[in-house]
Amino acid sequence: MHQRSGWADKFRNFVRHMYVERQIYIRSHGHVQFISLSPLTQTVFAAIAFVFLSWIAFSSVNVVFKEQIIAAKDRRYVKMQSAYEERMAQLQSAYDELNGQLVITEERFLATTRQLEDKHKQLSALMSQRQTAGSQLETMRRRYAATLHGQGEGEASSNTVLMRVDEPSEGPDLVPTTERPQRAAELERFVIEAADNGAFFDITGLAGAEGGAQNGTVSQIDTRLSRLDHAQQGFINNVEEITDRRVRELKSIISMTKVIDPDELLKRGSKARGDAQGGPFISLAGSDALAGGEDETSFQRQIFRVSENLKKMADLEDSIARMPLAEPLVSYRKTSSYGARRDPFNGRMAFHSGEDMAASYGATVFAPGAGTVSYAGWKGGYGRVVEIDHGNGFRTRYGHLGRIDVKAGQKIAFREVIGKVGSSGRSSGPHLHYEVWFDGIVRNPSKFIEAGHYVFAKQG
Repeated sequence: MHQRSGWADKFRNFVRHMYVERQIYIRSHGHVQFISLSPLTQTVFAAIAFVFLSWIAFSSVNVVFKEQIIAAKDRRYVKMQSAYEERMAQLQSAYDELNGQLVITEERFLATTRQLEDKHKQLSALMSQRQTAGSQLETMRRRYAATLHGQGEGEASSNTVLMRVDEPSEGPDLVPTTERPQRAAELERFVIEAADNGAFFDITGLAGAEGGAQNGTVSQIDTRLSRLDHAQQGFINNVEEITDRRVRELKSIISMTKVIDPDELLKRGSKARGDAQGGPFISLAGSDALAGGEDETSFQRQIFRVSENLKKMADLEDSIARMPLAEPLVSYRKTSSYGARRDPFNGRMAFHSGEDMAASYGATVFAPGAGTVSYAGWKGGYGRVVEIDHGNGFRTRYGHLGRIDVKAGQKIAFREVIGKVGSSGRSSGPHLHYEVWFDGIVRNPSKFIEAGHYVFAKQG
């Protein structure tokens, strides 16, 4: 407060010193007048004069340097406009680049989804082929099980005992249908359930990825597509594993009969079915027949390989379905095997051409496979006998029947009733004399029956 009053006193002293009271004298017509100017009045006039002169100076400078000022403003405006246009060009370039990336990504996304959809269609067709390939034996299993239940569960139990797997002479690659490895069974169940549900992978769900791309990133779309592609590849790998294993099983079943090589039997079946083929040879090596990139080619080749295996599996099952592998009786006791034996009537050593199955009078005799009745009637020591031609060189004979329910030339379905057990002909009691022939040579029926256990045994 004291300091402020000191500054005020100094200012007043300065004003009094600079602007002392002055008088202006005016003489007119002999008279003298004066005007007294106080320090305050002088200060006011000095301030007005300062403002006026400042305005005069500013106006003069503005008039003199007007063009320079306008030019400076123009240069500043041009600089600002240039910076603005440069920034807009950068933004436009960034937008065009981003839009180009979006277009490329969209095209790649659509191409990938089309590729996945094509794979999905191929997998769907493959699973349809898989279901068709396995339907014939599955139908025969159900029919076989129906005949077992029709005769009573207690009687059927004697026919569901499987041969031990550790017998290498009967097919080392064979896996019993009732004791398949757990992992393989789970894989096959996965494949079949996927086919039944009609959806291996939700390809249509990819449409949602476009909406997700607005909130996510391209990498998220790529990750999803990669997962779907990986899932499809895993699926086809599982199908291939199951199919390969099944083909080995079926070949081992055929090999167990010890009468023909599986591949030779396939050739016979192909000729019997009339699978005629032809056309010029055009090698796929070095051609564009499987064009579409390395991964696509690999997938196509795998699809082709699995499809061929499925066709082979279907042909093998068809061949097995034509073989007499099922037992002609539900419940029986084996009283005489195939091969050398002592004759029950004269006691001399003799060759027994079949297998004797003791059963009660009137027990039902079933056809172990589909075919055509080639003979039905009386034949010497066989008594009442039925012979069935199953095709592919296989024939079966049923002797000592008590009754015949079919006639020559009749088409016989699998597990159809052909007669009843009796003791006609050269027989010491009620039983069925069962023979299996291949290419005109009588074979050991037990080999066929043992192989049939792997096909028709009760599934657990």
